[in-house]
Amino acid sequence: MNTKRIYLVLILLVSILAACGAPAPVPTAIPVAISTSTPVPAPTLATDGTAAITNGFWDAVLANDIDAAMAFVADDVQPSGGPGSFYDKATFGAFMSTKSETGFTYEIGDLRVVSEDTVRYDMKVYENGNLIASGLTTLTVVDGMIVQIKLP
Repeated sequence: MNTKRIYLVLILLVSILAACGAPAPVPTAIPVAISTSTPVPAPTLATDGTAAITNGFWDAVLANDIDAAMAFVADDVQPSGGPGSFYDKATFGAFMSTKSETGFTYEIGDLRVVSEDTVRYDMKVYENGNLIASGLTTLTVVDGMIVQIKLP
């Protein structure tokens, strides 16, 4: 009689273990949230047009070729900001030339197109390697020439 009970318990245990070893159910797909808001376009990375003119200007400035940089600037440019006051291409060029000769360097980053004729970028100004100013700069180009630059 004991043998029957042992067999019965073993059969019961085997059945329980077999049920526990069954394969897991196939997972269901995770629902994806659907946005009902209007997507905001990412800023356009600047690669041509106004951006190319901006890059050409700053490449010349960084190479200490202020004459080449001023070739990108309109005669009636309206520069603003920075430590000086400028009212035309000549005063702006003189300022940039003086700064270039006295150890000023510039770091331009995150150039992005705002409109067909305007770009914005982050700018850092260094004097003899020390950061002295930073901020957002806006530059506007009309007919292939820089007509407005707002320095930090």
